[in-house]
Amino acid sequence: MEQLERTRTNAATDSKGQAFGLSGNLFLYPIVGVVAALSVATICFSVLKLGLLISAIAALPFFVFPTLYVIFLRHNRPKGFDRDWFDNVSSQGFSFVKANQPMNPRLQKGDHV
Repeated sequence: MEQLERTRTNAATDSKGQAFGLSGNLFLYPIVGVVAALSVATICFSVLKLGLLISAIAALPFFVFPTLYVIFLRHNRPKGFDRDWFDNVSSQGFSFVKANQPMNPRLQKGDHV
């Protein structure tokens, strides 16, 4: 009789909760992007009779934008980082103007320490 081969496996509690190197459910965004990109490319190529290259270019943003969103704004970032970033960019808090701190009124000109 052959010897049984034992293989160590990780229990669910030992798992890091990662898929494709992305923690939690973050892998779903690029997967949905791939499905949407394939759908758009197929519709452009078969229904609209566009060329293959033009169809691929039309479908590219459906994959690229969700993937970049996950990589730069969600993966290994604190909770709510993406919402704070979008809020900062879209609100008045976002400005390239250097903030100037007013002078202390107690200090006279030339009294700098």
